[in-house]
Amino acid sequence: MRAYDRVFAQVMETVEGISAEEKSQLRDLVTETGSDGLNLGGYFEKGYEVFFKGRQWKWGEYEEWRDTFERLGSFPSNWIDVDQIARPGTRSTYDQLLELRILELREFLIAEGISFDADAPKAQLASLAEHAPGLSASSLWARLQQNEEEARQKAEARRPKALYDLLMRTIAYRAKSVRDLERAHSNGIQRHEVMLVLEADRKFIDLARKKNPQAVPPYYPNDFTQLRPIVDFSKQ
Repeated sequence: MRAYDRVFAQVMETVEGISAEEKSQLRDLVTETGSDGLNLGGYFEKGYEVFFKGRQWKWGEYEEWRDTFERLGSFPSNWIDVDQIARPGTRSTYDQLLELRILELREFLIAEGISFDADAPKAQLASLAEHAPGLSASSLWARLQQNEEEARQKAEARRPKALYDLLMRTIAYRAKSVRDLERAHSNGIQRHEVMLVLEADRKFIDLARKKNPQAVPPYYPNDFTQLRPIVDFSKQ
């Protein structure tokens, strides 16, 4: 069995909400690209649209690592919090007003009886509108609330796709690590050095390798660790 198929099966065992038949179809879709998963452009969007979009699903391995890092009180440098992605940034009323058209701001100020210079810049109009007594009871305020709700919905929609992205990249690059290791072993290379992006992440890598001595990078979602083969020239 190909390295990709083995890794795909192992990782997908922790994915809930997608049937075994659908997982098999997704694997076949990846296989059709002929790249052992590394050509994400060949299957990424179709795989998401067909098997994941609009579905209630979860990835157990991701949740297990998130819970582990939360208990540790720290996260790896490249960790991606998909729940944070699903939360739109907090914006002030002033910032929200700046997103409106100048004409909308002018019409509101005129309706409120607030004077302003004809050539007043947008920032000044937004500031005047922000402090207008009637803002919270106006149709303009309702518009701001609608915009915020749309931003929230868009943010929530990004979560499953971000998780799917982590899932498929983990499978693809973990399968590559397996292939590289097996190729190295066939050439008589038995030792490898762990190459970290940041030394500060070593405690997380050590934890992952202690948890599973047979694990290969990425040890957890969005881990960029690599294994460098160590050639023993004394045996050549």
